[in-house]
Amino acid sequence: MDKKRLAELKCLTMVFGYTLRDEQLFNKSLTHKSFANENQHQGLEIRHNERFEFLGDSVIDLIISRYMVFQNRNMTEGELSKIRAQLVNEYSLAEFAKSIGLGEYLLLGKGEEASGGRNKTSILANSFEALIAAFFLDSSFDETYELFLNLFRDKIDSITIEKKITDYKGHLQKHCQAHILSTPTYKLIDQSGPDHQKSFKVQAFILGDAYGIGTGKTKKEAEQAAARISYETLSMQSKYHP
Repeated sequence: MDKKRLAELKCLTMVFGYTLRDEQLFNKSLTHKSFANENQHQGLEIRHNERFEFLGDSVIDLIISRYMVFQNRNMTEGELSKIRAQLVNEYSLAEFAKSIGLGEYLLLGKGEEASGGRNKTSILANSFEALIAAFFLDSSFDETYELFLNLFRDKIDSITIEKKITDYKGHLQKHCQAHILSTPTYKLIDQSGPDHQKSFKVQAFILGDAYGIGTGKTKKEAEQAAARISYETLSMQSKYHP
């Protein structure tokens, strides 16, 4: 490994506030299969990052799970799973990668380079997983946990708060199951507008009684709006009629 590449790796790991120990681990984590395939010459074996992706996926999953369990003690398993799914997916991982400029440090084959591989969601997400695996192998889980959260805690918290605020269907369902022993249903009562700009109107029903009506650009958005109105109505009723 030349001095220029080593300097690049040190620059990247310093974004996390980390001093790398085994530079070969990090170089491998950022080596795409296309680069390895194009540079298998003179008997030199270049290892790519696919196996690290597998490990990194599990490490990130455990980091997110551990953090959320202790930060959101009132959430159910189902709620925690939904939020984790929003954080540990290809799009979110690629966003994490973009936030630290990971694409600049990747070793790509000429074909991938020419086709914009440094900005491809799949490559960024997979490389980010591989990078986290390198941190884990170069240090420990606890240290990787802290490094990850130091950079991405705000992102995790923002998605958690957004989910708490917007999942009115979940709140309404829990309320109904606890107090009415029933599950709300939703009925599409109107839709209008051209295909590219539809508007949907949905009404919530509980035990056959009509409750809130919500509108939105999608059925799901309209259902959430109807659930919010219904939940607020039931909450007020419970407040004044315990």
